[in-house]
Amino acid sequence: MIRNPLGLRLNPDRAIRDQIQQAARLGAKGVVLEAAGDLAPHRLGDTGRRELKHLLRSVELALIAIHLPTRRAFDTTDQLDERVRRADAAFAMAFDLGACIVLAQAGTAPDGEAEPARREVFNSALASLARRAEHRGVRLALENGAEPGQRLRNFLDSLNDPSLAASIDPPSLLRAGIDPVTTARELGPWLAHAYAGDAADSPNAPRNPRGVGFHPGSLDWEEYIGALEEGAYHGFLTVWPEPGADAARAFKAVVARIAEIG
Repeated sequence: MIRNPLGLRLNPDRAIRDQIQQAARLGAKGVVLEAAGDLAPHRLGDTGRRELKHLLRSVELALIAIHLPTRRAFDTTDQLDERVRRADAAFAMAFDLGACIVLAQAGTAPDGEAEPARREVFNSALASLARRAEHRGVRLALENGAEPGQRLRNFLDSLNDPSLAASIDPPSLLRAGIDPVTTARELGPWLAHAYAGDAADSPNAPRNPRGVGFHPGSLDWEEYIGALEEGAYHGFLTVWPEPGADAARAFKAVVARIAEIG
């Protein structure tokens, strides 16, 4: 029996209050919010943070994580101090709101031998972010997109900092031709957050990495959930609807797929 609670990542371009209430009606147990727009740390003051916490409590929803939007990877020194400052502000806001995880796409972990200069900048930036996350009482979970899990695992192992973690996104992996099941096993104990979904509706999904019997973009749900359990991941499975998609329909589709597994 699957014991992971289901969550829903909300769309920053829609009214957050309405989406929170919708998530509760759908049966979600938590939500992921993006630190952008009205929820940007510099715009959401103390009063707004208290009101948001009260709203979440009133509908019995947990705040799974705050997502930090990043336009550039942390492997370049250009405006790096400003990007680290914005990350620190998101860490502080996450703690104020009761979330212990901040999600971010920090960029692909560089190859140490082939890219020594880029690796040095990336390592230094992530080490700095880890120190700030620890100071704020949160963990920074690096979103694993179109890169093999072992590559991110090697990077996390090299820093060996408990303030850093990983987040796995099956749809992004499948669109890149990477197996989410293998990735979940590779990331293992570093996983602090996991998305639930596939890329079956993607028109450009490549050949399924699971091989014969699996349509392009489809997820081997049973093996994926099993791989998460093997790594002792007991956190949320977050549904992240595609841009423009019906959030309710996307959430109900995942509920149905998981129900089939039992």
